[in-house]
Amino acid sequence: MPRYLSSLVQVLWILIALGLVYALVAFSGWIPYIVGGILAGAWMLWILISAMSPSKPDRRCPRCGEEGLVKITRGAPGVRCEVCGFEDATMHVAYLDDW
Repeated sequence: MPRYLSSLVQVLWILIALGLVYALVAFSGWIPYIVGGILAGAWMLWILISAMSPSKPDRRCPRCGEEGLVKITRGAPGVRCEVCGFEDATMHVAYLDDW
């Protein structure tokens, strides 16, 4: 890269930084509202995504790695793998009852 391009890039970064400082000073009265709006929007987006996306159990078997885990008895701990026959009477997989 030629030397003059390197100095032009540095000047560009300085101009960007000065522009940001100017914007912060010019809109200093609005900054709490902007930050509050961003935080409130992020919180509402988090709630919306959490409520709209269904929970899915991790049905991968610890022995074979395939998705074959099912409950031995509904509502109680214990799973078995339909693919390889792995069985654990104490293992719990979240949301597997609803699957």
